[in-house]
Amino acid sequence: MLAAPARAAATLAGGARGAARRRAAAAAAARVAVVRATSSSSSSSSSSSSSSSSSSVSDAAPPETTVAPSTPGDPRGPPAAAPAPTPRAHAVARDSPLFASHPLFASTTGGRVVADLALVVDEIPLGVVDPVSRVERVAKIVRPASEDEVLDMYVELGLLDRDPYWAALWPSSIALARGVAAAAERDARCLRATRGSASARAAAAVAGKDACDLGSGLGLAGIAAAMCGAREVVFYDREPLALQCCLLSAELNGLDVSVSGRGTASGGGGGGGDEKSTRLCDAETFDWNAVPADQRTFDLVLACDVLYEPGMAAPVASLVPTLTRRGGGRWLLADPPNRAPRNREKFLELVYENGKRDGWGGNCETSEPRREIVTHRGSTDEVLLMDFIIK
Repeated sequence: MLAAPARAAATLAGGARGAARRRAAAAAAARVAVVRATSSSSSSSSSSSSSSSSSSVSDAAPPETTVAPSTPGDPRGPPAAAPAPTPRAHAVARDSPLFASHPLFASTTGGRVVADLALVVDEIPLGVVDPVSRVERVAKIVRPASEDEVLDMYVELGLLDRDPYWAALWPSSIALARGVAAAAERDARCLRATRGSASARAAAAVAGKDACDLGSGLGLAGIAAAMCGAREVVFYDREPLALQCCLLSAELNGLDVSVSGRGTASGGGGGGGDEKSTRLCDAETFDWNAVPADQRTFDLVLACDVLYEPGMAAPVASLVPTLTRRGGGRWLLADPPNRAPRNREKFLELVYENGKRDGWGGNCETSEPRREIVTHRGSTDEVLLMDFIIK
């Protein structure tokens, strides 16, 4: 096994994610060469040198238990030792009928599928109580045991432009998922108070809506939306392995997964769906720099950590009219408040400029951003939640 590279994730707080990725990839590539050279020499050595080689491997900490010191200047300080993960998800992944039934699982990264990685299941409380069981809703998320293992895989395959950090559960995704669950709870109260009136269904943020989890990563926000009453959730990401995790998580949470490989409900559902109807999940590879001409629209678009590089503001802003249903389509967006504030300001500026140019700018209603605190695996982070509606 390759020695796990030092976690580059801590450097992201400074907004240097791309540079960190390149440094980490170079460091991991060097380690790959060292490990291969060591392996080659040990294979031709005597039994005594074999014993020494075995000892050196045992001294290397496995990816899921490696804890590196934080990058200097990281306001969160050194990360706490990760708790023991919940049982490995290998049985879930390898036994899933999705591998045979869903076309996305025919897509590989360098010939590999997500079940080729060590997988674990995280359980994330969503902060709301299920009205039937009367216990807190918990989302089960299938993920690689370590993004370091994903980084090593990319380096071995020569895919140095790939981003391994989809494999981590980031604070923004947890905050967004809990924001979705809270919005769905407000929907439920309103629907009960109005006995499910048409106006309450139309005004709902989540219940009965068709949702898109944009740049989904592990898909926690989309899973939360489906669990809390969204009619359909489509996960969009450029990495097939991330989308395979999303669908395995949907299956693990008891949600129905489409086998079409493309969302089945037509765009612009208008929120008229029955909140008790089937909660369908699907996933598609998506490049926001090459949006198809027949791109469907959604009632609800979820996005987090999509503005960490300056070049992302323009393409993401262009997706607001492209992905959002007119007449009440909504965006819920989560972003760390201090990591890249200029990118966020540029994004909002472009949303309004594009709206004025295209004639819908006066119909964009933005609520006051709110700050949420997320504590996960010993780290406490602040996240900014933004909500805007295209009237």
